[in-house]
Amino acid sequence: MHFLTSDGVQLTYTDEGTGDVVILLTGYSGIKEEWYEQTTYLRNQGFRVITLDWRSHGASTRTTKNLRVMRLAADLNELIQKTAVNNMIMIGHSMGASIIWAYITIFGQKNLKSIITIDESPKPINDAHWQSGLQGLNWDNFWLMSPHILDRPMTICEIPKNLRRRVEKQRSAYPFNKEIGFELLVDHLMQDWRRVIHQVQVPQLFILSVDSGLWQGNYRKFCEKENNIGISVKSIAHAGHLVHMEKPSIVNAFISDFLFKSMR
Repeated sequence: MHFLTSDGVQLTYTDEGTGDVVILLTGYSGIKEEWYEQTTYLRNQGFRVITLDWRSHGASTRTTKNLRVMRLAADLNELIQKTAVNNMIMIGHSMGASIIWAYITIFGQKNLKSIITIDESPKPINDAHWQSGLQGLNWDNFWLMSPHILDRPMTICEIPKNLRRRVEKQRSAYPFNKEIGFELLVDHLMQDWRRVIHQVQVPQLFILSVDSGLWQGNYRKFCEKENNIGISVKSIAHAGHLVHMEKPSIVNAFISDFLFKSMR
């Protein structure tokens, strides 16, 4: 399915199932097919599941227009209006988590039941007061290192064969353009969502991939010390940054347990 954003960009999405709504949001360069295992699982659990390809991602239109995290949050809001949903659950991997926090910043939390973020630090750039961002990335080397973020290993174990084939087929049909997307990557990396996380008033689960290799330090400590009583933190070992694809059964179990506890 498709819809046209208010600034004239066609985005592709899926909307399947009935019940409470879960919206699955990919990271930078990601595509909605990455969520196949979660989509199937959640539909079988009685949820309505929506996925989205961001602008210049997957089957959505390639454009240099408005490649900003806040604009993607606006795109998400327009999808929500298009599909007429409320009281939703948002699950975001990597940059998808950043866009959830951006959505909360702009549109608030009144339509949210809960949020889940997967392997994303709230502040990617390290500085004198924060050492839990991307490995080795700081303001001194930002413009040298940032173009090579996608060159880093994103997995450390094998993705299930059927899922891998599904994703590879879609990536082959709609290859990602790093040159077009770089403006968005830069904007994403420059964000700091720590205050937003502190202000979240709905249940939130952080799923961390402890062997991801993408992050330095331990942003788990920051997540755990926040005084929102709805915060939960779960860790998965022996998986990379694409943990939702590498260890789908574990991720699905964490999601299911959190959702059913938070919906009581």
